[in-house]
Amino acid sequence: MTRRTITELYAQAAASFPDNAIGAITPALLRDFCQDFLDTMRPSYGAASIVTPLVKAATTVYSTFAWQTQIAATAPDYSITLATGLVTRSGGPASARIEFSIDALAPNNSITSFALFVDGVETPWATSNTSTGTDLQSFAFTAINYSAALSPTYQIRVKSNAANNVTLSNGVLVVENIPVNFN
Repeated sequence: MTRRTITELYAQAAASFPDNAIGAITPALLRDFCQDFLDTMRPSYGAASIVTPLVKAATTVYSTFAWQTQIAATAPDYSITLATGLVTRSGGPASARIEFSIDALAPNNSITSFALFVDGVETPWATSNTSTGTDLQSFAFTAINYSAALSPTYQIRVKSNAANNVTLSNGVLVVENIPVNFN
């Protein structure tokens, strides 16, 4: 059936289920509504991880990096391109919760930054740390984003204040649908 916003479900219920004084509520209408409701509430996510350290040549401009493992979602709403970390959601407008965490090792006093890009555009969700050169630096953030696009894309990109190699490890990126009320 169809994943809908909560507002659309309210409208569908009002249109499909009038007072049943004239027998207007049919099994087909009830079945369609229940299926749409379940599709809307069904957990759906796309996830990727970095399980073994990898070296990324970071530049002063945000760039993509490869992820190593895709965690399959139970619903087919997400696809992941590991080579660039691009997570694509299908199924119409929805809110997404983006959970990101990663460890990085960079040369001493270099500033490493990670940012969330939605549909190829940098968002305010970002995190930065200054490296000691010997200790892993941890980066993490949670973002909630609404996209009216039919197939929005989500991607984490990295940059450094000076071109250098950054070793990435223990990375996790999860993008999940969350049902919310949109007008």
